[in-house]
Amino acid sequence: MKYSRSAIILSVILLSLNLEGQEIKRPAIWGIAKITFSVSDFEAARSYYGKFLGFQECFGYQSDYGKVISFKVNDRQFLEFVQIMSEGEKPRMLSVSFETDNADQMRMYLGSKGIDVPASVTADGAGNSVFSVSDPSGNRIEFIEFKAASLHKKSAGKFISETRVSKRIHHAGLFSEKILVNDPFYVGALNFRVSWKYPDVQSVEPSFIYLVIPECTENIELLSSGGAATNHPCFLVDDMQETIYILKERRENEILNSPNVGRGNRWLLNITDHDKIKVEFTEAHTVR
Repeated sequence: MKYSRSAIILSVILLSLNLEGQEIKRPAIWGIAKITFSVSDFEAARSYYGKFLGFQECFGYQSDYGKVISFKVNDRQFLEFVQIMSEGEKPRMLSVSFETDNADQMRMYLGSKGIDVPASVTADGAGNSVFSVSDPSGNRIEFIEFKAASLHKKSAGKFISETRVSKRIHHAGLFSEKILVNDPFYVGALNFRVSWKYPDVQSVEPSFIYLVIPECTENIELLSSGGAATNHPCFLVDDMQETIYILKERRENEILNSPNVGRGNRWLLNITDHDKIKVEFTEAHTVR
């Protein structure tokens, strides 16, 4: 975990506040708000995530990466894309965003835990309060406070496609250079709980682990193999067979892989888009 000079200074300031009895509490986290990817071509992304997976494009806005196009999963979850023609070996997943009640309080809270945080929150191009940090493996984690006048909030009740293959992002999978049961960022600072790991043996370092957000049921999955190419969204589906058949009927040039039963005894389907971004689907229940 890296501690920058600004983080150390902020920690000293916050420590002085704590000594005066003004403890900074961690604000609530209400789930995965959005996942942002770089793609080589907006039209290819519209074809794959819009036509093939059935999510509806809802709006666009400007960001530090350039134009963002947003697809709605539900009223609180979005897939967002920026167009970068050639990424080479760089990871296509740019960030995972967690929704919080108070972005600035979260910034100060993380600073008090020794996390390298920016000097202030900023307003994104959609009108929300945001800031970003890096986890121990360099994955960019954004915290977002949705504002009532933002494009995301103003889209409530709109752009809900009846043909989308999933109604919720179940988890985000992230590559981790070293998986620790007591991860200093997710467990130590954010208070996520270990819900499952494999192998579940005390003396063996896990190859992957699920960390659940305490205020809700959504997860981060940390994986020790595959590098950044393994970073992915995982969508919840009620019936894997029905999902496979829907995608079979819709596909044109898209590749539809065979499903498998994962270590957690649930049906899984993993496919990749035109930029080799992994997209996963899981059933809510174990195999029956």
